[in-house]
Parts: sequence; structure tokens; C-alpha cells
Amino acid sequence: MSRAVWLAGAALGFLLAANGALASSGTDVRLVLDAPAPARSQSVSPFYGSINPFYGSINPFYGSINPFYGDISPFWGDITPFYGDINPFYGSIDPFYGDIDPFWGDITPFFGNNKMWPTVMPFWRDAGPQWGDINTSWTQLQSTDATNYSGLQSQLKTFLNQNAAFWGAAVQKYTHKNFYDGFANAMLAQYGINPNDPSSLANVSVETRSAFFLNWYDGLMSFTGADHVDWWMPAVNWTPELTQTQGAAGRSVIGVLDSTFKGTDTDVDNLTFVGGFKAYVNDHGGAVASLIAAQHDGQGVMGIAPNSDILLYNPFDQTGTAGWSDVAQGISTLYAGGAHVVNASLGVPGWTLSKEWSDILTGPALSNRQNDLIIVKAAGNEGVRQTANVPWSAPQAPDNLLIVGSVGPTGQISSFSNTPGEACITIQGYCAEQNKLKYRYLVAPGELILVSDGNGGVTRMSGTSFAAPLVTGAVALLQDRWPWLQSHAAETVQIILRSAKDLGAPGVDPVYGWGELDVEASQSPLDFNNLVVYQPFNYSARQQPATGLFGTGIMSNSPLFANWSPRQLKQSVLNPGQLNLWQKQSAYIVAFENIGSTYRDFTIPLSSMLVGKSQKTGDGTNPFQSYLYHRLIDWAHGNTLDFNAQSVPMSEGTWNLSMVATESTDDETRSGAGPFHSELVASNRDAGLTVRLGEGNGAHSLMDDSGFAFRSDFDPSTGGVNPVLGFASGGAYAQGDIAIGARVRLSVGITQKSDGHSYVDPTFGKLQVLPLDASRASASVMGLEYTVAKGITLTTSYTSLDEDNGLLGAQGSGLFAIDGARTAATTVGAKFALGGGLELSGSATTAHTSSVGFDSPALALSKGGLDSTAYELVATKTGVVGDGDQLRISLAQPLHVESGALEYSSLQVVDRTTGAVGPLTQSWSISGAREYRAEMLYQTAILDGRAEIAGFGVLDVNPPQIDSAPLAVTVGGQFKIDL
Repeated sequence: MSRAVWLAGAALGFLLAANGALASSGTDVRLVLDAPAPARSQSVSPFYGSINPFYGSINPFYGSINPFYGDISPFWGDITPFYGDINPFYGSIDPFYGDIDPFWGDITPFFGNNKMWPTVMPFWRDAGPQWGDINTSWTQLQSTDATNYSGLQSQLKTFLNQNAAFWGAAVQKYTHKNFYDGFANAMLAQYGINPNDPSSLANVSVETRSAFFLNWYDGLMSFTGADHVDWWMPAVNWTPELTQTQGAAGRSVIGVLDSTFKGTDTDVDNLTFVGGFKAYVNDHGGAVASLIAAQHDGQGVMGIAPNSDILLYNPFDQTGTAGWSDVAQGISTLYAGGAHVVNASLGVPGWTLSKEWSDILTGPALSNRQNDLIIVKAAGNEGVRQTANVPWSAPQAPDNLLIVGSVGPTGQISSFSNTPGEACITIQGYCAEQNKLKYRYLVAPGELILVSDGNGGVTRMSGTSFAAPLVTGAVALLQDRWPWLQSHAAETVQIILRSAKDLGAPGVDPVYGWGELDVEASQSPLDFNNLVVYQPFNYSARQQPATGLFGTGIMSNSPLFANWSPRQLKQSVLNPGQLNLWQKQSAYIVAFENIGSTYRDFTIPLSSMLVGKSQKTGDGTNPFQSYLYHRLIDWAHGNTLDFNAQSVPMSEGTWNLSMVATESTDDETRSGAGPFHSELVASNRDAGLTVRLGEGNGAHSLMDDSGFAFRSDFDPSTGGVNPVLGFASGGAYAQGDIAIGARVRLSVGITQKSDGHSYVDPTFGKLQVLPLDASRASASVMGLEYTVAKGITLTTSYTSLDEDNGLLGAQGSGLFAIDGARTAATTVGAKFALGGGLELSGSATTAHTSSVGFDSPALALSKGGLDSTAYELVATKTGVVGDGDQLRISLAQPLHVESGALEYSSLQVVDRTTGAVGPLTQSWSISGAREYRAEMLYQTAILDGRAEIAGFGVLDVNPPQIDSAPLAVTVGGQFKIDL
């Protein structure tokens, strides 16, 4: 979803105007070079007031980021959120409405039977432009020093009354007051707007008017009963559903080094004050904490990691200053309380990273915390590019540090955000490229961010202080999903940085560093090419690896363990047959990713049926990460033939020879099969012997029955006449049959198929459509035909199918490489020629499949193998209307597995606290929905037999395609003429 879609969240919010004064809005925290306070080395002061959002260089209401004028106006211009396809509150991308909304997941965004929701968006669609007209009129009156404001007063009153009519009931519900007493009067008074006093209107500046409407919007949306959605959420690729999936079971401890606030005054529930000064400084700490851990409870803002425990340490005294010793003590106290990530929105003016951080991170209290403590630091708000290097006291630069700058809704670096430049952390005066600040720097949304205001409400603030907690929350989600990452700070930092969305110059650059935070990407494999799906190899107590193999957290390529390569994984994903099977059987895989000295496991669902469900593991359950399936598919990406047969007599006499040629009518032909199906038939009437040798559709020839005249009758996916034999049909075949007495015939035949998954295109030549090894299968069949009476024939046959690398036609490449399967099938049939051109034929098959072997014991058939069935009934009537027409009606159940399953064993994490790995087995039932296929065909000759017309219809119940409806209907026609 584009940033434009979600700009509504930024522009339709409001900015805090404390006590009605605009100069006290959203602030950041920084170190200042003031005279040191007593007993302190250097003072620390919050960035209070220095980046006033209504005045100065980052004024959002003038210049390029004016939300009411210019290109990013939320009410006018190209990306208005209230018109067209990018409407965030209405239609298919509505984040607030519908039962299957992927944004919310399990969260119920409405409380009670709230019938106003479907009309909220239409209201703002009208109210936005209406306020724009009011604002334009207001500006014109002020610019001309007009004294008659009666027209504007009328517009304002109409606007207020319309708002009262729509929102009155909601305001009454939450405040037990009417619209004006419960909301409007206080808001109007705060901004000095009195519709009944023209003089007050003349004094309201354009900046104040803009702030008023943003505040008005956010204030009214607080009465909807749902948490606020803000523009930063899609910008960092985060949704509440992701947190439900990834962080529901975890409970990370997060340290916040910031000003004191009370949990009861914010939307943060799990808050503990662990030290520092108790004096109130400002609402900065509550605002920062809300972005990390505000509850998803239908009111206020939503934090990225609401299940986290927040530990707060306040280094600022009543003057709003602190020393570096306070900062060091605060981080140490937070770590001692269990925090493995600390958010620090403070710094020295003019520095992205100052040298004092070296003293803190290499000091006695924190020098040994490189592996299990991450510092997330705001870059600062002076808009400077750091040029000075940072001398470091330790032998190596810190790997546990993240520096966060700010971007706006358009993804451009904020004018106030400090950047790393080419400044470097130097070791003994030397700068190594990898030690430059830009390799520890990324950006996140930091402009007009909706936060808790410390008084039970919401406000909007700007600054790198509000970009940093988004990164901190993303780190918490990683520690929730993979708790052992708490002991791998460097690897966690790399995950955050390497998963960032590249901005600016390609690669890591001196303005954006690694790019913009991407929460979903951080929860996904960094590179699917590096994934390995491990499986036990003769996994037993005797052959288990030494404890150190996994105790060190390294998923190594031990000879004791087999694994599937990324190439095999990609091949599996590109195999449509396997995708169908995975979809039907709710399959999933568990993949591992090595990173540094540890690893991450990913439970990747291969079926949409798993969405909303959880994987059972050795230590409970883990919700499926449904979006990983789509990322897997994105990473992996990169006919039936119709024939016309002619029989050409070769000779006459005791032996009769004939050649059957079958020519493809398609532009594409399978490579290796050639454009023809050909068959040589030699028959001796006196001996009752017939021999067939051919290349092509062997099943049709070996099971010759005039009632089953179509090759689709023998196709496992469309027909029910011995489909087991159909799996080996397509290559060379041979058959001999002989009469035994007057009524019985015995036949023996063989057929084979090798499919290279490629086609010969007449223009481009050979094209491989699937990157798979050629599938190979062969079958032998022995049959008896018994003529009961004239026009009544019974048949029975036994078929043995050997698939070299397939299982009932599913090749099973890549992760599920199958080393072979054997199927034995028994088929019985009957044919009745009833006279008058009416003929009935029936066939039924039952089969049993057993495993010859798999490439690995991780994948095997369940004990007992597979049992499957198929059948088909056909009625044919010639001479329906005239002598030259025919009607054919058929009903088939293609091959259906009645019972049996695949058992897949792999190494998975069985203890989410320690990351211990062990074998688990999942069972995939091969049986899916039973398919029924009914066909009707009518054809007749015209123009004295020189032409033919035909019409057909197909009704398919439970077709096998993934995206098909339970019922598919196909109709068509054909006209042929001989010229």
C-alpha cells in the first residue's frame, strides 16, 4: 500500500498545543552544553520546544509539507485520501471494517453494535473539503482586513451543526454530555475560535486553524471505539495482525530512558518505574512508551509490542537536565531489571553520536553487555550531518547500537533529522569502513506521529524521539518470536538493519543509512536463498549430534543431518501440483536461517487454510506467519493436447498391418514426445493374435474400449478409466493380446513416460516451464475380456505402476524429493451394446500405493500406504437426430485417495525459551475433496460429410485447482471443414 494511502493518518491528526499555546508541542530529548549541574559532569536537557511543529524550519503548514495545500494535501490535490482507490476508510482496503480484514487480524475494532462505522468515512469525505472551503474564505477575509465575518460565521455554524448531528450520539455515549459540552466548546476555546465573535475570528492565524482541524479530527475519531490508525504503520510495514501473530506469546522487557509518566495516564499497561528522578518534566516519556507498548484496546494509539513490560528510568531532574552519569546509571538499572533493549531518545546538540557514548558503553557497568543489550538511540533534531569522528575506547566498535533518524510520509529525510554522513567510530585513531556511523543508522517515521499525551488522550509530535521507539518495538517483536535473540544483540541489530527498505542512494548511504525500518521484513527471512530446511538423519540417541552443535546456537551443515537446498525449495514452490497438494492438506514447513552465531526458525504455511491457526510444538503453539507464504512465492517466481487420428491400412492377408498417426493441433508440443502419436498394429486373424507398438498415449491403446474413446477418459486428472495406467502414459508402449477360446481374450502390455517439463515452441524452440528433473514412470498391465453374450462384455485387469521419482503423478521435487512409489490397481469394467445405436460402458478401479523409498527418512508414507479409487460411466447414442450424429454423456470420479498420509519429520524449535531443537513429525493427509466430472458432447456431420459441428459442456464438482470454486462449468463448440 502506498504512503499516499496512509497520509491521512498524519494529516488528519492533530498537534499538541499545551494550555492552548502552540510552542509547547512534540519534543525530543537532547544533551545540551549548559553549565553542569552540581555533582554532574555534563547536563542533559530535553528538546522541549526546539522543534515547534507550527513555527520554524519544519513548520508543517508552510512549504513542501503543508498538509492543506500543495501536493500532499489530504483534502486537495493528487493523493487526497477521501476520493478514489486510496480511500483508507472505505472499500477493499478499509482498515476498520469487515470480518477478514488482514490489518486487524483478531482484534475487534468495534465495541458493541456500532452502526456509525460504515458512515464515518463518508462523513470525512464531505467534512474535509468543507473545512478547506472555510479555511480559504477565512484566509481571504484576513488578507483584505475585512470586518464583516457573517458569511464565515454562517459557514462555521453549519460545519459545527453537521458535526454535532453525526458525532453527537458517540460523544454522549463516552462523556455523558452533549456534543458541545462534551467536546466542541473546549476545543474551540483552546484555539480561541468563537463563531459568535467576529473579532476572535480575525485573530486566528492559518497555523492555529490548521492545528485546530487536525486536533478536531483526532479528537472526534477517539469517540469511534477503535484504536487510531496512523500513517507510520504502513510506512514501516506493520499491522496489529502481525503483532498478534509474532508477539502474542512473548513478553519482552523493554527499558525506556526518559521522563517520568504514570501508566494510568497513558495507554501503556505494563509499566514499572525502576529509578531516577520522580519529578514531572514533560509528557515525552509517555509519548515514546506509547509507540512501543500502547494497548490494542479500542482507544488511543497502538504500540508495536503491546505485550511488553516497560521499565522506566528517568535521568532528568526537575529542571529537565541530567548528567552522563545519570544516563549510564539508568541503562545499567534497566538492564538489571531484565531489559535487553533500551530506548534512549537523547543526545548532544549537533551530534548524531557523540564521544560520550563511548565512555558509557565501554565503561565498567556496560562493557560486558555487548551480547545481550541493545541501545536504540535517537539521532537528534538539529538537521546536521555529522562530520567529526567518534574515538572509541574499546578494541572494537559497538555491534549493539542502533541510531535512528526520521523521515516523513513521503519517505524523505526530515529536515530536522541528524544524519551520519561519513563520520566514523575510530579505534586507536583508525577508521575502518564498517565502523562508519552509517552502518549503524536507519530511519523511521518521525513527523506528526500520533502518541499518548500523558493525560489519557492523544496528540501528535515530531522528532527522531518518535522514530526510535518504532525500532525499539520491532526489536521487541524479534525477542518475542525468538527469545534466544536476547543473548545475540549483534545478530538482532543486523536483522533490523539488513531488513530495512533501501532509500536514497542504492545501498548503505550517509543520509538514510540502511534505509527505512520494515517490521514485516525483519520478521521474515533476510534471504530465502540462505534458508535450510533441516531434517533428522537417522535421528536417534546414538546419532544425535554433540550438545555443542546446537548448544552454541549454530545450525551447521553437520554430516549427521541432511538438508534441502534453496534450489530444491524453489523447485518445490514452482511445482503447481505440489502447491495444490499443500493447499488441500494444510501443509507447512519449518525453515532455519543462520545469522551470525545463532539462527531463526520460520514456520511457513503452504496453505491458506492455516491462516488464523497455530503450529503445535514441543513447548506449546506458535501462530502461523501467513505472510511468509506470499514472500516465499514471490521469491520462487521467476496442455492438454487435442489430436486427430487417422488409420492407414498397410497390407492385407493373414497378417494385417496398420499405422495410426496422431497429430497435435497445438502450437506447442512437449519436448521429446514429438508432434505425433504413432502406433503400428499387427494382427493375425487366424491365430487370434494382435501386437501393438507405439509412442504416445499408451493407456488409451492398452485399455481399448469403444465406449471410452477419448484420451481424457484415461487421464488421472479428468477420467476414471484405470487412471493408474494413465500416470505412465505418454512414451513408448507395447501390447500383445490373444484369444483363449471363443469368449475370452488375454492381454499383456507395458508403457512408460518420461516428462522433461518442457515444450517445443515453434518460434522460440525448447522451453522449460518447470525447473524440475524429468519425471519417469512405467507400468505393466494384464487383462482379461469375457464376452457374456452378444453385446455384453466384462473386463478385468491388473496394473502395476512404478514411479521412479513420483507419487501418483506428484513428482515431489525439492523439499519433498520422492525416490519412488509402487501402485497396484485392479480394474473391472462392463460394456453393453443395447441396440438402436445406444451403448453403455462402465469402469471402476481400486488401487493401493506403497513407498519404494524417499531421498530422506524425513518424508515417508504412513504405515499402510495409500488407497485410492476411480470410476467412470459413459452412455453413447448414435443417430439421435439423423444418421450422422452422436451424443455422449459421461460421469467420472477421477482418481481419489481414500486413505493414507505423508509423514514429514524435521528439526524444529521445541523450546522457545532456549531455542533447543528436536524432531517433530506432521502428517499430511493425501485425501482431498472428492471430484466429480460430468461431460456431454454432441457432434454431427454436415455438408454431405465434408464438415462437422460439435458442442460440449463440462460440469466439474470440486476441481483440483487451488483458486477454483467448488463448482466449475465449461461450455464450448467447434466447427471443422475439409477443404
